[in-house]
Order: sequence, then structure tokens, then C-alpha cells
Amino acid sequence: MRKLSSTLITSTLGLAAALPAHAETKIEVLHHWVSESEVAALNTIREALAAKGYGWQDSAVGGMSGGNMQQALRSRLAAGNPPGAMQFIGWEGIDWSSEGVMRDLNDLDKANGWEATIAPQVLPFVKNGENLIAVPINMHRQNWVWANKAAFDKAGIAEPKTWADLIADGDKLKAVGIIPLAMGDEPWQIQVIFDALVADIGGPDFYRKALVDLDPEALNSDTMKQVFDTLRQVRGLVDDGFNGRDWAVATGMVIDGQAAMQVMGDWAKGEFLAKGLKPGTDFLCFATPSETPSFQFVIDSFGMFKVSDPEVSKAQVALAEVVMDPKVQHDFNLIKGSIPARTDLGVDDFDDCAKKGFAERATAIEGNAMLGGATHGFAAQPQFAAVFGDVAAQFFVNEMSSEDAVQLLVDGIDNAR
Repeated sequence: MRKLSSTLITSTLGLAAALPAHAETKIEVLHHWVSESEVAALNTIREALAAKGYGWQDSAVGGMSGGNMQQALRSRLAAGNPPGAMQFIGWEGIDWSSEGVMRDLNDLDKANGWEATIAPQVLPFVKNGENLIAVPINMHRQNWVWANKAAFDKAGIAEPKTWADLIADGDKLKAVGIIPLAMGDEPWQIQVIFDALVADIGGPDFYRKALVDLDPEALNSDTMKQVFDTLRQVRGLVDDGFNGRDWAVATGMVIDGQAAMQVMGDWAKGEFLAKGLKPGTDFLCFATPSETPSFQFVIDSFGMFKVSDPEVSKAQVALAEVVMDPKVQHDFNLIKGSIPARTDLGVDDFDDCAKKGFAERATAIEGNAMLGGATHGFAAQPQFAAVFGDVAAQFFVNEMSSEDAVQLLVDGIDNAR
């Protein structure tokens, strides 16, 4: 899952090895993965598909967390020219399935027992009623903090236990010439922090009431005002050059030591690993600080569209099998920074951050603190999720009181109902 620059990107950007000469059929896959670590991870799927005798026709469309990709898809469908497969996040796959344009994968599921290997929290995003309509490749955690260890050591700070600690550490970092927090002004990057604050300050139950149930009392509460008050303090940790900054550029600032921290999903870890950096030695990873920690999950899945070409249909089957193959899930997630969507795989050879994520996911499941990341469409439906993102972004980049932000939020949700 990722937010990217708003440029149409094609396979000429170098998705590693060329397709094998013997591949008789190519399946076109629409997605928005183009960063260095994403490309490397994606190649594990391409190579496994090639081993089955099928080629991968790459169609990558960046921008707006896949929003540009969704627009491109709608034009394709209107022209009667759907791609063979597409990467989905949030409710996207369910929405397209409800429009009757996707094939179900029930026979494959029945033959392979896939559903039993998928975490229950993920099923609502890959099943439409009784039909399996997409296959998940990974599970990301959205509410991570990534930190440059040398920067922490230079400032004499340790992992913060509260947001107040994290904000106070900003002054110590500034005193030694380090930007405390790297980020861009894109609404989704701001909303990642907003989502974390809602859960960390209000707790998992408050998060569900506000961002999933859209409860008016929760939306208009003093707790929500406290969320915005804290978000205003977070703004003070960010440098003035954050306009137009891509998430991966912000990650690079932490990698280089220009900045100390980034609040971002564990796709950011893939960028650290791609540079040969090691967790604990070169960088630190910890959940956004809270007395009631949560695990805010995001998954990427692949769905298949109804096509008339029987050979492409066979390639779709091959791709679905590749995505759910245990070795592919293992290899893909080692590179991507995420953990496998399948719950029946071990983690012994994953990095320490992934192991921490596995352990904290288990704790979150036990404590009813497993939450869908609202930023990426795993909480309320998109028309409501957009309101949270828009209000948080307006508040972050403008002078606005917390009271006004809460009122804007309440009005926006009411108008979207």
C-alpha cells in the first residue's frame, strides 16, 4: 500500500528482469507500487508467475493512494477494456465486486483452503458475501515510528512512552540541528498521524466509535479536541520544507540523519532495508506511543476482472495461486517491510521489527485492539474517510482552533451521510 507521486508510471521504469521469451500469455496488472523496495518485492511475484509460464504486463499509476489508479480503471471499464488484475486497498475490491465486474475465486479457495489462512479482520475486505473476490499478499501496520538511532543518541533521547514525551524530545533534537519529524503535506500523510492520535489518546474503543461507527458524541467530544490539540503540537516538529514532499523522500531524510523520526506504515521499513540498514543498529522501530497500544492494519490484495480471453483467465488463476503461495508471501514480505497476510507462516528469519509486529499483532488481537487503518480505507467507507483526511490536513497546514476543526469534522460527516 502506498501513496506515490502523481505521475503515470509504466513498466519502462525498470521492474527488474525482462519477461521470459517463452511466456505465451501476459496478464496486465494495474497497481501503484514504484518505490525501490516496492519494485524489488513485486519482482518476487513476477518471477513466480514467469515460472508458471505467464508474463506480467505492468501498468502502474501513482498518486492519491491509488486514487489516480481508480480513475484510470473506471475509464478502462467504461471502454470495455479491463486489466487482468488489480491491486486493491480498503473497500475498493468490494465496491468493484458489487458492480459485477470481478470474477470470484471460490473454486480456487475451496481447492486450496485459502480462507482458513487469512486473518478474520482481513476477510471483510476480500470477501463480498460468500464470494472470495481478492487474495491478500501482506499485512502492514500503519502506526509505526521509524527513528534514526544515531540521531536519538546524539540528542540523548530514548523511545518515547507518550506523545508528550515525543513532542518534548523535539526540542532536544532541534538543539543538535536535527529535524524531529519528517513528513510531507499530503493529506494522507497527515491522516496517518491523525489516526494514530485518535487511537493513542482515546483508546481502541474510541477509535472504533469515531472512525468506524461515526458516532456523533465521539466526533464532537473533548477527546477529539485533544486529538487536534496534539496534532497542532506535532506540526511544530516538522520543518517548513514539507510542502509537496513524498513519503519516500521523508523516509530518506530519516535514513540520512537529516530528520530523526517518521510516523509511517512499515512499507517505510522496506526503504531502510533496501539501503542495507539494520533495525536496532541503524534505525529504531516502535509503535506510536500510548497507554492502550493498538495495531492499525493495512493490506494489499489482488482481484481479477471478468475477461473474455480464456488464456488471460488462466493467467489470472496462476496469479492468484502465486499471491497465496507461502514462499512468495514469505519472500515478498521480507522485502516489502510487511508481514504475510497468511497466518500460518513462521517469522523466524524476518527482521526484528517484523517479529515485534507479529508479537504486537497477537497482543492486539487478544486485547481487541486490532484496528483497520482509516487513512487507507480500512475503517469507514471512503466518502467518510475522506472527510477525516481533509479536515486533518486543513487543520495541519492552516491556523485553525481545535473547536473549529471538530465542528468542521462533524459537519463534514453529516453532509457525507
